[in-house]
Amino acid sequence: MKVLGICASHRKGGSSYRLLEEAMKGVKEEDPSIDTKIIELAALKIGPCIATCAYVEPVTCAKQPFDCNVKDDLQVVFEEMKQADGILIASPYYFLAPSKLTALMERLYCVHYFTKHKHPMVAFPIADKPFGLIAVSGTGGYYNLPLLEHLQRFCLYLQMKPAITKVSLFIGVTGEDPVEKDVKALENARTLGRAIVKMLKENDSRRGK
Repeated sequence: MKVLGICASHRKGGSSYRLLEEAMKGVKEEDPSIDTKIIELAALKIGPCIATCAYVEPVTCAKQPFDCNVKDDLQVVFEEMKQADGILIASPYYFLAPSKLTALMERLYCVHYFTKHKHPMVAFPIADKPFGLIAVSGTGGYYNLPLLEHLQRFCLYLQMKPAITKVSLFIGVTGEDPVEKDVKALENARTLGRAIVKMLKENDSRRGK
């Protein structure tokens, strides 16, 4: 099994990345055999949706299932998401979401919507996969809730399943920058990583694997 981490910060190696690392430690603590990988969007080229999906013929978005007309590193991230068994997304609160994460989200919203419209019998490639969310800001706590809700809606739209922990009143982990001083956030991130693995194993058990 494999757990993928997506770090949305424009600051490579910053607090979002650090909490993602802690979550991956939790994954390994629960099951050392699980592969882990972190992708930093800061290192990739991901542009915005260019609205080829407009309701004007010819509608070219998702001509093939889940195919976006804009060819850039979105395909790299999406392929990794399809290959992963569980997904963690970590993001700072930048007047909601950072621009590359916003671009990734709007384009996956679009290709999923038009795939469903044009290819209704095709299964969503990341449906039912467990997801976990991490949000970081200068204030932390409930101030990060709007970002977590934003990310949650996106993941639920893609038909993923939330990994729930008892460490938070809402889905996800919230941290305060710099997170090295936020001991509780580091601890909660590890708990989230363990929760993802537990959910994967429960899914395998239900499927009789």
